[in-house]
Amino acid sequence: MLTRRLMLVVLALVSPLVVLQVREVSADGNADIGGVPTTVVPVITAVVTDPGGTVVPSTTTTMFVEIPCYWYNHIADDALADRYNQVTAEIIEVLDPFVTGGLRITITYYSDRGWLHRWSDVAGEFQRHQYADCTGATAPNGVSTGDTRWVTVAAPSPLILLPAATDRATRPITLPVPLVSPPDRSAVNLGLWLAVEPAGPISVRASLGPLWAETTATMAFTSFDPGTGDRAVVCAGNGTPIPADRLGTVDEGPCGYTYTSDTDGVPLAMTITSTWSVTWRLSDGSSGTAPDIAVTTVMPYAVYEIQTVGVDG
Repeated sequence: MLTRRLMLVVLALVSPLVVLQVREVSADGNADIGGVPTTVVPVITAVVTDPGGTVVPSTTTTMFVEIPCYWYNHIADDALADRYNQVTAEIIEVLDPFVTGGLRITITYYSDRGWLHRWSDVAGEFQRHQYADCTGATAPNGVSTGDTRWVTVAAPSPLILLPAATDRATRPITLPVPLVSPPDRSAVNLGLWLAVEPAGPISVRASLGPLWAETTATMAFTSFDPGTGDRAVVCAGNGTPIPADRLGTVDEGPCGYTYTSDTDGVPLAMTITSTWSVTWRLSDGSSGTAPDIAVTTVMPYAVYEIQTVGVDG
């Protein structure tokens, strides 16, 4: 009976130490793996008295807990991960000079939950970067402070690639370049053909191992405000440029407008706005849209009246 009581007392005191050894703690925002941040050697003392009145001499049990090195996760934001990619030349950009698509970004390093990660082509896995701190370790097991390692982690969501793909897809969008015919001035009642220079679509895919995110920006429609107070003319895409075989026509184009009064020598402000739609899709099958992007050009446009001279016959 006495032996059993002694064992129960010792177990009750030892149990918290077992839990303490395996719990994860954090320091400076980093989760660490294994070990307890202390060099104190726990001492367990148990005193047991026999119910019959016999005093049993005090029994002291000492247990030494081995403390390994800490492994801290490497703190990194998106900017730091980008610098790793640039320094190691593992971010590749292939720009289409005509900006009609074809931009591909291959990423190796990335930030997830504020820690530095990478895709390892050699191992075929996603990994997190860690470094060692052996300051309070009693059993470093060959590890020294400052050592680093990569540990296997689950794949991140491909959503982490979407900001880069969207930024690169929308960055080349520029102001619309007018292709109005006649180009800068017109006669009263002469039909105009309204258009801007075609651009896009611009498609960008950002890849990380087997994951990818793709964003496409497309010129959805263009509006032409003639500056007269009339409602703007809205046309699909970039409008309708006048074809070479219609240069002599007096009729307005499918995307067109006709001024009915002159401007007394003072040009009007024709406001041209191209609106781009932005869509995206991910390697996990999901897709969606981002807010439209509108870009505007204002051009002066004069309207004159043709004077006719009557001749008596």
